[in-house]
Amino acid sequence: MLEILIAIVIMGIIMAMNGQLLQELIRGQRQQAAIITNQYETSLGLELLRSDVSSAGFGLADEFKSAPGTYTEATSNPAQQFNSAPNVPRALSHNNNVGAFTNYLPNSDYLVIRSPAVGMNTAAGKWTNITSTTVHIWNDVNLDMVNGQDYMIVVKPRSALGGRAQLIVSSGAYTLQYVTSALDPAFQPSSGTGERYLAFGIDDTTAPVRPFNRADYYVKRPSTANPGCAPGTGTLYKYAVPHAASAVPAEDNEWPLIECVANMQVVFRLDTNLDGIPEDPPVNDISGLDALSVKEQVKEVRIYLLAHEGMMDRAFRYGGANPLTVGPTTALGTSVDLTGFGADWNHYRWKIYTLVIKPRSFY
Repeated sequence: MLEILIAIVIMGIIMAMNGQLLQELIRGQRQQAAIITNQYETSLGLELLRSDVSSAGFGLADEFKSAPGTYTEATSNPAQQFNSAPNVPRALSHNNNVGAFTNYLPNSDYLVIRSPAVGMNTAAGKWTNITSTTVHIWNDVNLDMVNGQDYMIVVKPRSALGGRAQLIVSSGAYTLQYVTSALDPAFQPSSGTGERYLAFGIDDTTAPVRPFNRADYYVKRPSTANPGCAPGTGTLYKYAVPHAASAVPAEDNEWPLIECVANMQVVFRLDTNLDGIPEDPPVNDISGLDALSVKEQVKEVRIYLLAHEGMMDRAFRYGGANPLTVGPTTALGTSVDLTGFGADWNHYRWKIYTLVIKPRSFY
């Protein structure tokens, strides 16, 4: 009996140890799964952001061939603070002053990108060329406009160095529906000139209210907090400004990309003397540049994103710098004190992601 009791006690101790080990293994597995999932989602979000910044200015005219009238952009704050209407649209707009609006993270930047390609519909990103007699067909579903469905704009490209790409406007209209059987002659080059105009898809369901698509990127706390994120962090959103005559709630057009984000900063490297060489130091304010100067001078966009990987892990203790500088310097970015993200701030794996992007469609 004594031997049996001793064996039972020993087995109980072993089972208890195994149970604790199993709990640690499960906890570690959950943490690793959360980190891997977070890394995957972050990679996708950063790649979409990189693609949109690279496309800034693609299909964007430098001037209007004739007055298009007033076009409509965003109708609610803070997005409407970045409207270009009724002027020639700027490929990039930027500001770091939206923290006063509800749920937007203070001292986090707000970036606006304009291009037909940044829309979130099937027409966005499509393009073709038009002569006086034909519209080129690619026989590629990703490029060809859908007959009687897709809306597009037409641009007369720059014909020489220093020339200006012109938005074609007819009777105050700057967009038209793609109809192969009856393309409006006003949007085609004159016969005998040998010119080719470029057509860019804008929307696949709604008549556009502006001659471009617009994507806004910002960090905002969601209405329902993510329990896996540090308190006070937010989500990086892409807001596809809708082509609608009336205001549409932002949440209907917001695309959450990266969760658990504590700050975003954006800086630009410019070529102010137009010698083709980006200058240092970078700048964090391009509000003084007009539409043409943005295309001519902005050679590089750098985006810094502070977030944490995975969930809170009490077995982990953050040993990096605090406060953290988000940006190339504190003066060009901001200083973030991690202690503001809850009492357990040091049990998160904080990381700064950096994107260096050269817009492909600029001069």
